[in-house]
Amino acid sequence: MHEHDLLATSWTWAGDEPIADRVRAVGDAGFAGLSLSLDDLHEVRATTGFAALRRVLDRAGIVWVQLGPLDRWWSHDGRTTDDDADRGVVLEAAATLSAWQVVVRADPGVVPTSPASMTADWIELATQAGQVGAQLVLEPEPWSNLPTIERASRFVAAAGHPNGGLLLDAMHTLRGGSTLASVAQGVSPAVLAAVELSDGLLHTPSGLTLAEESRSARHLPGAGAWDLPGLVRVVRDLGFDEPWGVEVRTAAHRAMPLVDALRTAAAATRAVLDAADAFGQPAAPAMPTTPAPTSAVDFEPTVPPRSVLPRRRHDSDTGAPA
Repeated sequence: MHEHDLLATSWTWAGDEPIADRVRAVGDAGFAGLSLSLDDLHEVRATTGFAALRRVLDRAGIVWVQLGPLDRWWSHDGRTTDDDADRGVVLEAAATLSAWQVVVRADPGVVPTSPASMTADWIELATQAGQVGAQLVLEPEPWSNLPTIERASRFVAAAGHPNGGLLLDAMHTLRGGSTLASVAQGVSPAVLAAVELSDGLLHTPSGLTLAEESRSARHLPGAGAWDLPGLVRVVRDLGFDEPWGVEVRTAAHRAMPLVDALRTAAAATRAVLDAADAFGQPAAPAMPTTPAPTSAVDFEPTVPPRSVLPRRRHDSDTGAPA
């Protein structure tokens, strides 16, 4: 099987430990990348600084750095100084950390915006991200104004910026109503830039909205009902390969010691990728067989040869057989 680069998304390695300790745990678990949330970025900027974090990342062997997701990056009447601060810290961090990608969300409808009106802002932000060496990628969500991966693909492709891309999140894609066939037909290979794997139940648990499920019921890859190896093969056919984002968000995952949780997530994801690698390959040869083990008494002949039959012992006084 192939060796694969894995990227731990921010929820997969979230915890109460200092960020440097958590980064080391990500590297120790075998991940080659991670994503940093806005909360992490603001904390680092206010304390150790991004240059110090870059040194921590280097020591941990982290080569893929993803930032975000960034909200409210489009023009709207309710724009606040917090929105501007988030945008500024992401771009500053991208420059110092040599970030691979900056992730942005579509509009969840809090301040309704049409995809058409977002295009100019998308182009502007893609340009700014490119100036600091990062690619801008859009993560569509079922409750946003770009609810399906296919519609988001059309948005990015129509905007036409060479530094713009698309993030395919397994849960958002499948809960948005897409199928493996619709992804294969409706996602432009030219824009697919990132993939995040998680697993889920056949249906959204009763009592949860899609957004709540996304926050609390993202199971380990391979532990749910979805054909993740099939999804991996589809996105590979579209031209994507490495790194594979891993997003696990369950109470059980959160309760584990961080290093154990990360190693479990990495092993589960690698098993899914191995299954995708094996599809269409020749069947593995049959395992060699050996005779069943025998017990010690099986080595004793059941009936000794007549020539070596022992003489029967007689009692010394009566001559009767003993």
